[in-house]
Amino acid sequence: MVKAILVLCLTLLPLQAFGEVMHYSKCKLVAGKTIDDVQAWVNDWRALKAKAGIDYKIRLLIPHADNDLGADEFFLEGRSSTLVSHAKAYTWWYSDSEAAKSGEQLNAAATCDSGVVYRTND
Repeated sequence: MVKAILVLCLTLLPLQAFGEVMHYSKCKLVAGKTIDDVQAWVNDWRALKAKAGIDYKIRLLIPHADNDLGADEFFLEGRSSTLVSHAKAYTWWYSDSEAAKSGEQLNAAATCDSGVVYRTND
């Protein structure tokens, strides 16, 4: 019986969610703001998330040769190690008072869509 349970557990183990989780939002600079203003937010945000112990990284993706994006548009890429850490970061972002202030800082520099979430398989 123990052997059967062990075989079942080992068989189902690979079905667990795994892989990095990535979130992409298309953003547009607010009139009068520059990408430097957004980068200042990224720098402040990185310090804030590190202080809170959040497993989430952000970087700006600026178009090099994309006819579909204007000079004032960019993508914000967020990534986390797992679905669990992604959920923790999401909850923190929408419930923490310091994170709310950080959100205001971002909104003063750029408007972003709700984005799309991807999960890797490796």
